[in-house]
Amino acid sequence: MATLDELVFYCRSENPIGAMFLLGDSGCGKTYLVENELQEALQDTHIIVRVSLFGINSFEALHKAVKDKWVSALVPSYSNQEHQAEKMVIGKNFINAVNAVLRAFSPTIGYLGDAASNIMNDVIILPVVEDVHSKKTKKVVLVFDDVDCTMLNPLELMGTINDYCENRNFLTIVVGNKENIAELINQNTALVRTAKEKAIAYMVHIHPEFEKIVRSLIAGKKWQSMEYAAFLRRHEETIIKIFASDNAVTTGAGDDVVLGKCHNLRCLTTALEGFFRVYYHMTEAGMKDLAPYLHSFLVFYLAERGGILRNGRTSYIHTDEELGRLYPEFSPAYLMDSVRVWICEGYWNTERFLEELSHARERV
Repeated sequence: MATLDELVFYCRSENPIGAMFLLGDSGCGKTYLVENELQEALQDTHIIVRVSLFGINSFEALHKAVKDKWVSALVPSYSNQEHQAEKMVIGKNFINAVNAVLRAFSPTIGYLGDAASNIMNDVIILPVVEDVHSKKTKKVVLVFDDVDCTMLNPLELMGTINDYCENRNFLTIVVGNKENIAELINQNTALVRTAKEKAIAYMVHIHPEFEKIVRSLIAGKKWQSMEYAAFLRRHEETIIKIFASDNAVTTGAGDDVVLGKCHNLRCLTTALEGFFRVYYHMTEAGMKDLAPYLHSFLVFYLAERGGILRNGRTSYIHTDEELGRLYPEFSPAYLMDSVRVWICEGYWNTERFLEELSHARERV
């Protein structure tokens, strides 16, 4: 895919002059791309160190998170709490010694844990290291994820990113939601925008291969039952069509509003998990054609939890008529009131659902 190619090109560049910004919609697969496809593409030459900035509110916490993730990525035995000292060899003498001590003193053992924690303060993270297993020299790619969800000062954050990239010579990728980042930059001073331009030299917008990702999700995830997994596989093409297609429509009102789909993979995953409750009761009741119920459930769940686009902006306001125009698979007749309440409010009323289900069976 084009986005992956751009990330790989950046990571293989010699001494890029700044960080790479990976932008995309919320839940569109940015982290998946970094942790899976980029990791696979660069596995022989690079080590990916991903640090989520979600909720981080101090730069001390940020630097500690970077160090912890760096050590975990380079020394799997430390990350997995294995007790095999021979795996501690990284190739840099002072890091060898430090990490050997870290392995000797488990962080879970009282004052010894405190000693190990103090030793961590002296670890110097490096942008080029020797892989524990292959013994190959590899470059470290430092990924700052969820940058739009941090509580840090924007100006200082840009300065910190610039420090890791320019002064410490790390290949640096910054990942964030494009809407939130635009608001963050626009709402702050010209100084912040200037700092962002200095720290971020490259930018790429993600264009996910949703069809591929959805197929992988349906085939690879452990669902609640084998029968339900088979049910989802049978309806895979329509699920892909509902989620992955990118059609836009207008409301047709006096002042036309352009409606578009949001593509949030987290919402899709939880929607498919959630529909199992409906599927279970319907199959127990002997109902056969569940496809219309699945389709309408998915549409309403995606719109309610992930939003729709209204004139290019994410919105959680929608009508059934608008959903029907945007998603031809949606029919309010196949979305029970109890299911609506459950999706919107998180409260499942089995008695009410079964009562509505009995009426639905009578209409079949």
